[in-house]
Amino acid sequence: MTHTGVAKGPSDQKTLNEEIIEGLVEVARRNPQHAVELFGVTLGVAMRLAALPDAQLDDLATTPVALWRPALTERLVRRLPERRPMLTPDHEVYRPLVKRINRLALATFVRYADDPASAALVCDITDRDVIRALQELPAFAFLEWGGNPGTLLAVPRLSDALIDRLLRTDDDGVEPGLRGLLALTQCCEQEFALIRHAVQQESAAYRVAERTPVSKRSGRPPSTFLMPGTSSLILAMLRHHMRPTEVEDRMLATSDVRAAQLRGIAERFHPKPKRDKGAPRDRTRDHRDLWGSAHRRLSATAIFCLQRRLVDAGVEAFEAMVWAYDYYACTYDPDCGVTLSRMLKDVFTPMREGTDTHLGHCAKCGVVHLAHEEKTGIIECPVCVLARAGKFGQRRSRVDRAETPALHDYRGWPQAAGWSVSGIGSSRG
Repeated sequence: MTHTGVAKGPSDQKTLNEEIIEGLVEVARRNPQHAVELFGVTLGVAMRLAALPDAQLDDLATTPVALWRPALTERLVRRLPERRPMLTPDHEVYRPLVKRINRLALATFVRYADDPASAALVCDITDRDVIRALQELPAFAFLEWGGNPGTLLAVPRLSDALIDRLLRTDDDGVEPGLRGLLALTQCCEQEFALIRHAVQQESAAYRVAERTPVSKRSGRPPSTFLMPGTSSLILAMLRHHMRPTEVEDRMLATSDVRAAQLRGIAERFHPKPKRDKGAPRDRTRDHRDLWGSAHRRLSATAIFCLQRRLVDAGVEAFEAMVWAYDYYACTYDPDCGVTLSRMLKDVFTPMREGTDTHLGHCAKCGVVHLAHEEKTGIIECPVCVLARAGKFGQRRSRVDRAETPALHDYRGWPQAAGWSVSGIGSSRG
């Protein structure tokens, strides 16, 4: 996987953010209940966005990470040529708005569908049948068929908890990089449960495979060359501060002649720095403490979430971790403070072996986050830590509502003909 196809990913995600939020606010200011039904947000989120000033809406929409998720199935993509009715006749007035959003969403999805890894990393599309259907669409599909579906092809991932953290009450906005980290790690309780279950299954499968006896072969070694994909993977590992010995232990048999050749190439490509006698060891690259900084832990969680997308798309777990790190460091933050070695040593290996590192979910911030069993002196959620340090907006007190939004179907709500713009400001909680 190269980065030429995903280099513009953050820009495309931000553009679709702006289009979706603009459409959501437009509908919410006319009829909040219709915004609930069309965009799948809660009524409180719809009313809150409708009352926000333009400056805060712009701050929210320019988050350089997707604040939306695809709402695609293979059947829906295959039936794009058919013009389908909206959810209710009252929604037909919004078809031009839906067409505008769907055109941009469809153009974005088709652009990245050529590479399943890019589709997973940029668009969060992991279903192979959906990707295949997108690849088979004609070139004019997004122009001609954007208004045919009766639903949106991309829906916002917005909750009260996310808006609270992304926005401030004063004019000082949240740093874009932190907004991106929060968006990458945001998930509801159901999504968190699915991620945790998948990780536990992988851990159990690894322990079973580790106990399986391996029969020795005699004669010529089965592999005396490196496949192109393996070579690219190794180069990515070396580019991100993996020592040659670590690459060899992870990827190659020590008796393979190619391993010795690679060692020489790797030492020239990424030489191990020499230190003077008696000088302190340089721990700035491979020995940074992942658990000592809330920002580094949040960055590691974001990389882990990207790795889970690639695993869902069918990439092997170890390879997915390397590609996810490479994508994050090259696309979002080359100075994230977390090395690939630390991601493998502190995150991938412990979770695969079922030790030390585990996942948590913050009901206040709505994020999944990495935690360590021995670090009892730190606050579990890194977003809460950063919010207390003034990096994020503060959480409003909501005694009368749940902290974590659940996934509900709002199609059964009665029509809200009585809503008006004048009543929005007084209805906010």
